[in-house]
Amino acid sequence: MKLVEVTARDDIKRYIDLLYLELFGQDAVLADELFDNIYSQLQDRRNGHNAYCIKQNNETVAFFTLAEAYAIFAHGKYGIINELWVDKKYRSTGIGAAVIDEILNISRERGWQRIDVSAPPSTDWDRTFEFYLKNGFTLTGRKLKICL
Repeated sequence: MKLVEVTARDDIKRYIDLLYLELFGQDAVLADELFDNIYSQLQDRRNGHNAYCIKQNNETVAFFTLAEAYAIFAHGKYGIINELWVDKKYRSTGIGAAVIDEILNISRERGWQRIDVSAPPSTDWDRTFEFYLKNGFTLTGRKLKICL
């Protein structure tokens, strides 16, 4: 397996589309204009957000994004897994655990003491929640949002 940083617009759009299709359905797939705005923000390296894929035999088997945040409760800088997708053909084969290992390696390189992740709220995604627990994540409380 090989970790590759993904920077090409079309590659990132493809993986985000696959993730959103599975999580939320076709209506949630981002229109090109909206995605282009988001992609331009991703290109600004000051934001501390990166996209990666895991390749096996030149095939992308997983995609994830990591962001850097800061909080006193986290003892400074920490990471956030904002998106994580594993190709259905490779689920339950150890690829997900390998992705977590890569994320932990990146985190150590950046000096982070913590990684946060949110699992989809629907009970349809209980396996995802269990996956994170199995891979060392612990509950930190409820997560809320407000859209502007």
